[in-house]
Amino acid sequence: MANCTLHPGTQAFKAFIENARQQSICWAQKMIAMPPSNWLILDTETTGLDEDAEIVQIGVTDGAGNVLMDNLLCAPFGKIPATATAVHHITDEMVKHAPSFLERYKELSALATGRIVIIYNKVYDLRLIDQSIARFSSYPPLIPQRWECAMLAYSKYVGEWNDYRRDFKWQKLQGGDHSALGDCRATLEVIKKMAAG
Repeated sequence: MANCTLHPGTQAFKAFIENARQQSICWAQKMIAMPPSNWLILDTETTGLDEDAEIVQIGVTDGAGNVLMDNLLCAPFGKIPATATAVHHITDEMVKHAPSFLERYKELSALATGRIVIIYNKVYDLRLIDQSIARFSSYPPLIPQRWECAMLAYSKYVGEWNDYRRDFKWQKLQGGDHSALGDCRATLEVIKKMAAG
């Protein structure tokens, strides 16, 4: 949460909002200026939102949008609820013979090591990665150079203030198609939009 004691409508508050927006622009410009192989965009599709939810699809691109993990399916331990299928269109039948999340996680670990990994909603996806991999007894560490959250940066860029939370209003990902790879591509477009100022 932003530690902002300023009052909306004041010049100081307007300056605070603009400063946050400029920070997001600067962050996006730094990302775009890096070699595309230095950073990744990751997205997942899941069986739901709660503490029992699991990942059923992973998409990863590099900073140029080159596909590194192309909507790879993984078989969850549980069933995919109809409510989740209605969003991402992934069914139990589609994942029945897919590799386990552990196998996909090993691929992801190899890709992420030493790179910056950007996720649109970092807190959510990292929680789902932790929940999904915790079902296995052993697994390799997932050690990127660092994690970044494009949603928080974009929320500052848009600059809508949430008085109740005393922080910037989270923005929905624009242009995504509720597939992991489609949402990676949409996240890249959001980063490009911020970088353009």
